This record gives sequence, structure tokens and C-alpha cells, in this order.
Amino acid sequence: MIKKIILLSFLILVLNNCGYTPIYSKQSQDFQISKIETSGEVKVNKLLYNKLKIYSDNPNARKTFNLNINSLSTKTTIAKDKKGNPTQFSIELSITLQITDGLDNKVDRIFSESSTYDNNDNKFDLRKYEDNLIENMTDKLFSEIILFIQTGNLS
Repeated sequence: MIKKIILLSFLILVLNNCGYTPIYSKQSQDFQISKIETSGEVKVNKLLYNKLKIYSDNPNARKTFNLNINSLSTKTTIAKDKKGNPTQFSIELSITLQITDGLDNKVDRIFSESSTYDNNDNKFDLRKYEDNLIENMTDKLFSEIILFIQTGNLS
């Protein structure tokens, strides 16, 4: 029994001091986003803006960026049944990002994500599912944007 307690204490101590730090934590960022302009899909822009605004106040920032975001969401029908009713859809979310640094250097980059899903007879549930898909795709694209800015691949 004592061996189990010692082993458990040792594992907790080792895992607690393993040096793990979150990738997207504000403390590890050396950049600041001073201005965010959005156009396109309102819901996507609102989600991105709320996530990006936490990077607007960083006193330890060595770099300052202005972002211009243009988002586009496209829903297409992939498959139909014999009567012509849609059975499968696809949503593609595309974000065109223009980054301007403090020296007025501009970098354009397109981030995109797509997903396919089946039709649902209940249109309310279908709309909720589509909104959830867009939100999840926006979260994934946000992670890609922050990683792009953080790694400094702005050339």
C-alpha cells in the first residue's frame, strides 16, 4: 500500500514538473494584434474577433500586427436522391487573412476548411448542426492563424 502511495506521489511530481505549457496561452506570445478589421460572414467574424482580441493587450510584445479578415462560407449540395431532394451537403469556410506588421510589410494568406454531412428532415436540427460545424471549423482555423503568426512565417 505504501509503495502505491509513493509511486502515485512520484508520478504526480514528475507529471506536474514536465514543463508543459499551453501553445496558445497569452503569456508565451511575443506579438500583439493592434487592429482587427473584418468583412464577410458575420458569425465567423464575430467568433474570430472575440478569440483574437485577447492578443490586443500584451505589454511584452516585440511585434505588432494589424489584421484584415475576409471570411466566406459556401454551402453546396453534393448528392441528391431519385426525386431530386438533397441527401448530402458540403460546407466550405475560407478565411483570407492580410497581416500588416509595424513596418507596413503585408502578407496575404488563405485558410480554408470543409466538411460534408447528411441532410436531416428536421430543418431546425439541421441548422443547429450547420452552426456547430461552422463554429468548429472557425476554431480550427483560429488555431492555424495563431500558429501562423506565432511561428513567424510571415515572409
